[in-house]
Amino acid sequence: MELNSPSPGKKHIQSNSKVLANNEIMTPSPRRRLSSKTNSLNLNSSSSSLGTSSKQTIGLNTNYRIVRNLKLLLRKTAGLVYPVQESSQALLNSSLDLATTVVGPATSQPSLQDILKYANLHNKSLLSENISKICCKLQSEGVFLEKITRNKRRWYLFKLDSESSSLMWKQGNKILELDSIRDVRIGKMASNYREEYGISDSYADLWLTIIYSASNKLKALHVIAEDKDRFDAFLNVICGLVSRRRKLMESISIPDSERFAKIHWETTVSEREEDRSSDTLTFMEVSKLCKRFHIYCSKDHLWKIFNIADVNNNQLLNFKEFQHFVELLRERNEVNHIWKKLVKNRTSMNLDTFWYFLRYVQMEDVLTENECEILFDKYKNPKTLLLDEEAFLQYLRNVPFMTDEAENSFDYSKPLNHYFIASSHNTYLLGKQIAETPSVEAYIQVLQQGCRSVEIDIWDDECGPVVCHGVLTAAIPLGNVLKVIRKYAFISSPFPLIISLEIHCDKNNQKITKEKIEKIFEGFLYTDVKDNDDLPSPLELRHKIIIKSKKPKHYDAEAQIFTTESSPKAGSSSNLDYSSTFGSSHYDDSEEYTSTGSTTTKSRKSSISGSKPINNIQQMSPNEPTNFNRIKRIGTIAGRVVVIKDLIDISAIYGVKYRNFSLPESKTVSHCFSLNEKKVNSMCKDISLKVSLDKHNRRYLMRLYPHVFRYKSTNFDPIYYWKLGIQMVATNWQTNDLGQQINLAMFQLTNQKNEIAHSGYVLKPLSLRSKVGKVNELISMYKKLRDENLSQPTEVKIKILSGQLLPKIEPSSTSDSDFAPYVIVKFISDEESIMNPVHYMKNCTKLSDTETRSGSCPGNGFNPVWNAESNITLSSLDFSFIHIIVKTGETMLASCTIKIDYLKRGYRHLPLYSIDGERYIFSTLFIYSEISQSEIE
Repeated sequence: MELNSPSPGKKHIQSNSKVLANNEIMTPSPRRRLSSKTNSLNLNSSSSSLGTSSKQTIGLNTNYRIVRNLKLLLRKTAGLVYPVQESSQALLNSSLDLATTVVGPATSQPSLQDILKYANLHNKSLLSENISKICCKLQSEGVFLEKITRNKRRWYLFKLDSESSSLMWKQGNKILELDSIRDVRIGKMASNYREEYGISDSYADLWLTIIYSASNKLKALHVIAEDKDRFDAFLNVICGLVSRRRKLMESISIPDSERFAKIHWETTVSEREEDRSSDTLTFMEVSKLCKRFHIYCSKDHLWKIFNIADVNNNQLLNFKEFQHFVELLRERNEVNHIWKKLVKNRTSMNLDTFWYFLRYVQMEDVLTENECEILFDKYKNPKTLLLDEEAFLQYLRNVPFMTDEAENSFDYSKPLNHYFIASSHNTYLLGKQIAETPSVEAYIQVLQQGCRSVEIDIWDDECGPVVCHGVLTAAIPLGNVLKVIRKYAFISSPFPLIISLEIHCDKNNQKITKEKIEKIFEGFLYTDVKDNDDLPSPLELRHKIIIKSKKPKHYDAEAQIFTTESSPKAGSSSNLDYSSTFGSSHYDDSEEYTSTGSTTTKSRKSSISGSKPINNIQQMSPNEPTNFNRIKRIGTIAGRVVVIKDLIDISAIYGVKYRNFSLPESKTVSHCFSLNEKKVNSMCKDISLKVSLDKHNRRYLMRLYPHVFRYKSTNFDPIYYWKLGIQMVATNWQTNDLGQQINLAMFQLTNQKNEIAHSGYVLKPLSLRSKVGKVNELISMYKKLRDENLSQPTEVKIKILSGQLLPKIEPSSTSDSDFAPYVIVKFISDEESIMNPVHYMKNCTKLSDTETRSGSCPGNGFNPVWNAESNITLSSLDFSFIHIIVKTGETMLASCTIKIDYLKRGYRHLPLYSIDGERYIFSTLFIYSEISQSEIE
């Protein structure tokens, strides 16, 4: 039974759905403290343990009463938390390192820093020994939290479920899996959401936002705790459990099976030493344990390993047998084969052998002997001073798989037009181009991934300038977007951020826009581009924000204004001809990301009656995009948009309508043509225009965006347009199709800490930035370059050896017995670079000239071995990529896309990503790559 309020017996107030239906806002009521009669968490800040629960259990299902035997409860929650005990205390204290650990599969580091700062300022320990007790309380009794959505504010009882490792509310009808959590935001990092819903600043220290993924969509859970103790408890549980769950998965995915076995034996069976010899664990219990930690194998595969470990054949495992089961499960035969080839008949590896392996197998040419020795010392056994097989495997798991900026000798000192720039199209959208609700979360996502060119469409609204996609959609207040951009602008890259403005608002809102930009970006705006000089370099523009706006053709000196027409034909990517035709989207749950301004108010039935309002909740208007506001926007496009001079003056790059490459406006350094893909494709049909396009992009900027027909936010192949020298090839970052994966792979490297780095700027090949005086010179240069490449072909060899901890597939038509993962390897390059298609294969079949498929590995998703090899010969690696897909049947499990010349040689573990681009924490592919100069036949 779900309670309507945390205070039983109080009179119910009018339901929100009824109030909102009358377009009224609930009258705030004073903040209240939960009654001790409720069964929510009751923490005492002056006590080291949880407050004593009341004997009353009004309204709670008896199945959720607290279990008096703490040991039994801990056993039931073994999948969620370790018990606090002497034997595992050291592990417990080291299980949550916020400085180096992330909360969820794709959690951003800034939010963790915010949590860590919070813990320090409030003298709170996120490593508290009471987390276990809090988990027990949260599982048995739950905690009341006020859940905030756009149209409803309701109190729900939140509980932990140990079986599904999830958070439940609404009588279990709503479930949030812990493994789906992508971010936890509190304090300032959550202020945008709190302001969006009109919540007073006095609740800032009680507000918590959980970002999670569900059904391939990003969603947000916003809750407010009753008081500080409950807030701290809930935060500790969420951060603590997710981190500790990760540590357990990590312990089985790396060489440390003893720890994994010990923890689960102690939490599931017994802590006593004398009980280790007891035959206790059944196959069903072991199978559940594997499922809980996403060790996905068929029952037949697990049963085979279980029987080998069950020495006395009684279908029960004691502690030693369970240890052996874990060792068999995580056995890496393919690594053992590499190890034996290196050490021969020895049992350990010395420094000389390790040095040989690094230089001639891993091709680590940049490592000095001293650096090699330091690396050897890091993994060697402190007793034998040598490297054993377990340590060798640990090295292989931790070694970088991509080159870093230093190894590539990346140069950021060239003019801006000499670089490919990571660019986003209609950045404010998280879904389709039509009838989608905008969101500031879209800006957060792309900026965290290194995007250096974002787009803002600005329209009129009753409350001022807003960001939206046409006249009939919901909108975000411009200020919210600018604040988010400022906060995340240089979170992943120090190099300049270009903001493309699409102006559709009147003069008054343009003045407000200019004022907001100057105020929020104060000290970061760059406006000093001189047409007589080259464009400045990314190095010169570190931590600078550049505004790009469309420069009008005519200037009215008397009125001191520019005038232009707002038309999609003028290069605008907003495409008014279709965006104004469709109404706003209708989401079935406002947990899904919507605008950080507003969306259409809809009357919804209250999930529970009698919920209480929060004090100081402010009215959500004037940001609500009413029908009046939308009609007002329609009036904006009835005539010409008047662009004020002040807005042009704060811009450094100007969008100019393309007419041809010979006009004066095509010769200014600060201009930038914006063309859609269809226009460029049409131009390239004319050889002279195609060459002129290439020649133009060697000195000036150009931006390309998807055509209007891509209303589902699909993406093109960016390679074709990069080869034309176009700097800003804007893609739909919200769609993780092959085009976007190639786009991300172009701009991804690793830093010195073996983390993914995103500079957002990649220097063009010399062949695309050498200045030429005439078109004929360009044609001659390409002919010479092609002859040189053909004389030095490159042989690329890729071996897909094995997979590790493949992700759990969602329930589908694929039965457990049909699970048989295989790998598809696809070489992606421009057609001119493919000299010899796939011509050598081992343990795989050829699907096309550039694509192969490995054999299947039935029943094993934990450590399948394929040992599939594919070879191809290329004339150039400038635009060459490898796209790897892991599938079972027709179901895609994961994928990975890497630029070939970024991939380090030798043996590497590649990360795997979900269908929506989320990186799996432990899922990897173990590969071997080799690139060498090929002989000309």
